[in-house]
Amino acid sequence: MFASRISRQFLVAALGVSLMAAAPAARAELIGTQQLTQPQSGQGAATLAKDRATLDHFMARADVQAKLEQMGLSQEVTQQRLAALSNAEVAQLAARIDNMPAAGSLSFQEMVIILLVAILVVLAL
Repeated sequence: MFASRISRQFLVAALGVSLMAAAPAARAELIGTQQLTQPQSGQGAATLAKDRATLDHFMARADVQAKLEQMGLSQEVTQQRLAALSNAEVAQLAARIDNMPAAGSLSFQEMVIILLVAILVVLAL
């Protein structure tokens, strides 16, 4: 009984030591703001430039500028806020702009259906 208790304690101790030895060491490092804000080289820089161009093109539209002015944002304030966006925020906004539906683009078939419905409504009156 005494030997089995010692062997269990030895087994538990050996298991504990082996688990601690097998655990990977965790590393944590601090990174600076400049490292976060610098565009990555290669594909990332090209994508960032494309996203910034998409954002600039969208913000240069007259209807967008009119809506921003209506909301009380001048063009200077808008440009400052765009410049302060992080790379991730620029990518997110550019993706949202790219996924927006185009307004007013009806196909020929949809226009014919609308005209037929309008004619039927007029004839029914």
